[in-house]
Amino acid sequence: MDYQKIYNNLINREITRTGYVEKHHILPRCIGGLDNKENLIKLYPEEHYLAHLLLCKIYPGNQKLLYAAMNMTTGSMINNGKRNNKAYGWLRRQYSESMSGDNNPNRRNPDIQKEAAKKRVGQKRTEETKARMSAAQKGRTFTEETKKKMSEAVKNRPCISEETRKKLSEKSKGRVGPWVGKSMSNETKAKMSLSRQGKTMSEEAKAKMRIAATIREENKRKQRDLT
Repeated sequence: MDYQKIYNNLINREITRTGYVEKHHILPRCIGGLDNKENLIKLYPEEHYLAHLLLCKIYPGNQKLLYAAMNMTTGSMINNGKRNNKAYGWLRRQYSESMSGDNNPNRRNPDIQKEAAKKRVGQKRTEETKARMSAAQKGRTFTEETKKKMSEAVKNRPCISEETRKKLSEKSKGRVGPWVGKSMSNETKAKMSLSRQGKTMSEEAKAKMRIAATIREENKRKQRDLT
């Protein structure tokens, strides 16, 4: 199928678009397109979405185009706000393939994550962002397979060396936590105690706490053996 021809026909359609339209770069900026008037066109959202899907076909493996199309797939109101599952699945697979192996920028340059972490130092999330993150986590459940993987990862996690402990200790010096110099009033303690009355812990939760305690003791024993 000639995706370039379909794309050209979409761009060159001689119609007057009214109502809600979106700006589109005819030649994407990641391919070298500019922000000038000649490279911009107004499209209906459905046309804009189709244009980006066609661009992914025309320039296979382009990570920026795939990422942009994925965002449009998940965030668009096409099909009454429902995700286009086939398009989304195809885009995710293409993007995953483009990021695998040596294509992964983190593999090409291990310092990328370090630089990204530096940019986040001192940043504070807004209350709106916190609320969105909280809402996203509500009702989230993990499969048994995922739980097993998480459990194995914790068990096989190496102990923190003394050198790392010293570094963490140095970093924490001078930091002032929210509870430094503060104490709870008797009224607050009474309210907290009252809120916990009548609550019972499930057997599953108790079992998880016992496993976590066992793992902590095992890690401490390993640390003592190393020293």
